[in-house]
Amino acid sequence: MNNKIYMPILKGKKGEFDALKTLEHDVKSLILPLIEVPSIPWDYVNDRENSTIEKQIVSTVKSITTVWNDNYEILVDTKNLDERFDGNKATINTLMEGLIEEKFKPIPVIHINTSSDLLEELVYQENICIRVNFEDQEDFDINEEIARITETIGCDLSKVILLLDMNYLLPQNIHMAQVSSKALINSINNLEQFKDFYFASTSFPMNLSSCKTNSTTQIDRIEVVLNKYFIQQAEKLIRIPKFSDYVISNPDIEEMDPRLMTIGASIRYTTENSWYIFKGASIKKHGSEQYYELSRNIANSGIFSGENFSWGDKQINNKANDIGGPGNSTTWRQIGTNHHITFVVNQISN
Repeated sequence: MNNKIYMPILKGKKGEFDALKTLEHDVKSLILPLIEVPSIPWDYVNDRENSTIEKQIVSTVKSITTVWNDNYEILVDTKNLDERFDGNKATINTLMEGLIEEKFKPIPVIHINTSSDLLEELVYQENICIRVNFEDQEDFDINEEIARITETIGCDLSKVILLLDMNYLLPQNIHMAQVSSKALINSINNLEQFKDFYFASTSFPMNLSSCKTNSTTQIDRIEVVLNKYFIQQAEKLIRIPKFSDYVISNPDIEEMDPRLMTIGASIRYTTENSWYIFKGASIKKHGSEQYYELSRNIANSGIFSGENFSWGDKQINNKANDIGGPGNSTTWRQIGTNHHITFVVNQISN
């Protein structure tokens, strides 16, 4: 596992899953994806939940076993769901058992506030992941909680992947983020003993409302700046973390009644230090054919990685030449995510 260089944190939805499926094997072999199982969707028409935890688990197992390789590890996080369901079934255990039954190698993601009752019965194969959010420092002693988790499970630090997660980072707060992240990293006891160590953050916005219609907007990837800072501060850090991000999404999901939403055509494209948002107009009013012109805008922009760079870039080149259907928002989440993961693996490798 220590050959892994990148942990993309992904919403467990179709576009993201399809992006994993279409990655090249040399890219897959270098990443350790973290899948966040989505919360129960809401039925706004009938004002009730539109699914169950059990259905979410079954769907996630099916998606992972369809798109991923059973010889590669994958992290699974059920933080968006209740810890238990249907009486006293542990949500994370049910998901783990489903994947293990299919001969896969899932790794459960444990949070600082995970109950000791669940830890005592946790289903895992060899390794676990402990995910620490920066806000956890306000309510918990991080080192005490890590010790509680490992002692309750009976798991040595050499079997633990540590993920420090800063979540969303405003660009203007980069200096504060550098100082606070360095302090947190150096405060972790026995950091060198963990099996692996990642640091996650992102500056991707909650939505694209600040991006003008029929224009291109550049957004700085502040997490790249933070990662470079860690490398520059190597002698002052107990251990340099590996890179993790939220790909082309914000950590939070904006829940809205779909009847009130205006979905616009947009493509999210990653470069070395920025995302470029190629934004069209309302799909309802102007149609999905806008994606052809948006693809041409990317191909002619000077930032295009080339049609042979990734599966996603091949699709952009095809659409730029009016080959195939224009796709929809899920298709373009797949394309943008596939390009991003491929780009980051190349960026880190080089």
